[in-house]
Amino acid sequence: MLRSSSRERGPLWRDPTFRALLVQGILLLALGAFFAMVVSNTLANLEARGITTGFGFLQDRAGFSIPQTLIDYSGDSTYARTFVVGLLNTLLVSAMGIVAATLIGFAVGIARLSPNWLLARLASAYVEIFRNIPLLVQILFWYFAVLQALPSPRDSLSLMEVAFLNVRGVVLPDPSRFRASPPPPGRCWSR
Repeated sequence: MLRSSSRERGPLWRDPTFRALLVQGILLLALGAFFAMVVSNTLANLEARGITTGFGFLQDRAGFSIPQTLIDYSGDSTYARTFVVGLLNTLLVSAMGIVAATLIGFAVGIARLSPNWLLARLASAYVEIFRNIPLLVQILFWYFAVLQALPSPRDSLSLMEVAFLNVRGVVLPDPSRFRASPPPPGRCWSR
């Protein structure tokens, strides 16, 4: 004879699956209410202080320059254009980093497999040193111990008065300034 499953289980509140779902549902509702309260409070405080939210500022004039850009940019450009310039600069630096890391890794890997004892040991030392030092410590070392030890822009290290090295970086001449300029009005290019 088959018995009813409801008579075997007893009251619903004694079922562990039901209790687990009930507790999770209550927790989810409490979490949703907490986030709704935080958002409501934030919006009320922003409105009381006259601070606008949204992306409308992207159409405002940025008012600052960026030294290296892949697309045309000036201080009169919008914040949206500034964002695009920053994104493109980030992609360029990332691509250059990937290429440099690949070339260095390949060269050191080949050197590590070299039959030359000295070259193999130097490559192994390089790998072990840089593998065991956290990246943040390496960045801080290069910034504070190496870059900050360079001279100020007025006392730059000079390479034949063409390239300059200082705390701001390497300064090279701009090749676009050496292009032939168009002739003055009234003159032509022919000889």
